[in-house]
Parts: sequence; C-alpha cells; structure tokens
Amino acid sequence: MMIRLALAGALLFATGAGFVLVRNQHVITGNEIGATEQEVVALGQEIELWELRIAAVRDRHELSRRLRWAQSDLKDIDLSKVIEIQTAPLVDGPVASAY
Repeated sequence: MMIRLALAGALLFATGAGFVLVRNQHVITGNEIGATEQEVVALGQEIELWELRIAAVRDRHELSRRLRWAQSDLKDIDLSKVIEIQTAPLVDGPVASAY
C-alpha cells in the first residue's frame, strides 16, 4: 500500500512539475514574442519618421529653407534663366542599320 501511495504521489508530482515547466516555457516564449513585436513597432515608427523627413526634403521650399539654415553656398535657381530643351518629334520611317 505504501509503494502504491508513493508511486501515485510521484506520478502526481511529475505531472505537476511537467505542467509548470511547460507553462513557464510558454510564458517565456510569449514575453520574447511581445518584445519582438515592440521592436517591430518601434522600427515601423522610425521608418515612418524617416519617410516624413525624406518627403520634407523633397519639397522645394523646405529644401531651400534647410539650405539657408545650414548656411549652404548653393544659390537659388532663377526660373527666368532656366532653358527648357524640347525634343524633336519621332519620325515613323525606316531606320538605317549597319547590319
């Protein structure tokens, strides 16, 4: 009778210890997943910030303001002195070939 009781107690102890170990592993894995998700969110916010900075610099007025703020030696483009080159229309005819 004592052996059966000791065996039943050992079986219950092993089952409980196994459950606790598995549950702890699930909690640890869940915490790691949560930390990784937080890193992904932080990187997403950083990417969005860089995209906004790039968009701001692509704006002509913002770029001009930043250049003045950095005391750049670059000068503003005078639009009255800009020459626009127009391409000739394509001709639908035979193309000369060396082959």
